[in-house]
Amino acid sequence: MTALAHHRAWLTEEETTLGLERTDHALQVNIRARMGKPQDAAAIASLLASTDPIFGALAASNAATFARLIDAEAIRTGCIELQQPDGGWLLGATGLSAFIDEATTRSWLAEPRANFPALLLQRALTGSTAFLTPSEIGRANSGDGLNLFILGFSYSLSPQSPLLPPLLTRAIGHFVSCHQGYKLLRLMREDPAPIAEMFLRSGMRALAHFDPEPGQDVGRVAMVMERSETMPLFPNSPATMLFQFVPPQIGFSPSERRILHLALEGLSDGDLASELSISPHTLKRSWRVIFDRALSAAPLIFGSLAEPRDSQGVRGQEKRRHLLQYLRDNPQELRPYDLPRKTRSR
Repeated sequence: MTALAHHRAWLTEEETTLGLERTDHALQVNIRARMGKPQDAAAIASLLASTDPIFGALAASNAATFARLIDAEAIRTGCIELQQPDGGWLLGATGLSAFIDEATTRSWLAEPRANFPALLLQRALTGSTAFLTPSEIGRANSGDGLNLFILGFSYSLSPQSPLLPPLLTRAIGHFVSCHQGYKLLRLMREDPAPIAEMFLRSGMRALAHFDPEPGQDVGRVAMVMERSETMPLFPNSPATMLFQFVPPQIGFSPSERRILHLALEGLSDGDLASELSISPHTLKRSWRVIFDRALSAAPLIFGSLAEPRDSQGVRGQEKRRHLLQYLRDNPQELRPYDLPRKTRSR
């Protein structure tokens, strides 16, 4: 298996079973990754407070608005969960990110400010947001490109836990799978100094070092990586893969992208209809439109399968399998993007 194929293999797994050797017995645990939902807001804020108390406290004290920002996709959240003995799931790690406007980006690059993630959240809470909406993301993604700020990352395990390495590996994989396929100009973040060391070794550049806040033991580091700076890195590193971009050719609508995102997470049609609050008949009609759109723009996706309107039965499932595999390999098709009108598939 090539390095790229191996990378894609663990990117597309939504749940992984890990056998970890510990003294004389094996410890089995399921780890799954998913996008955060508004109802996760309180748990995310609580966990994030361990690495960024200011951001965590601000999010927790404005829980309803924070949840609305997640629901509107102004803030993107990832949840890495560990299955418990009773079958439930425990939040093991979480990460937050947002695409921010060019003016705010240039201001921060010229004069980095400490606790910038909290400042961005405060602006959003007061209605003066730097976070891009999905439609603004689509315009920038098809234009000059996007600026991605990592608002925070935290995990609940101790550094000595044997589950921490696989948890972090899963978190990195989920982060890349969620952010790959965008026309990324810059990746920016601010972290406590011990965490920042890992990202500085991976190729990020330090912009500023900030002294510890009152009551804190370590300072923070502002970092950036730009598209032009990824070239010297190992070609298949997660950082480099984030900056690889090919324009989409299909042009799915926002509602179609939502269906496809959930299908890639492994949801059945019954679960899809329930999650989207639509009838099974409406979902079937949506699948027919999705297949038609994909066939019109990229017929080779379906190989020898004919007439994608047959969305039921074995052939329908086979067409779905072909399409979902194509989307795993081409995540740009699921990103907001303003296709030229003459090339947008009907």
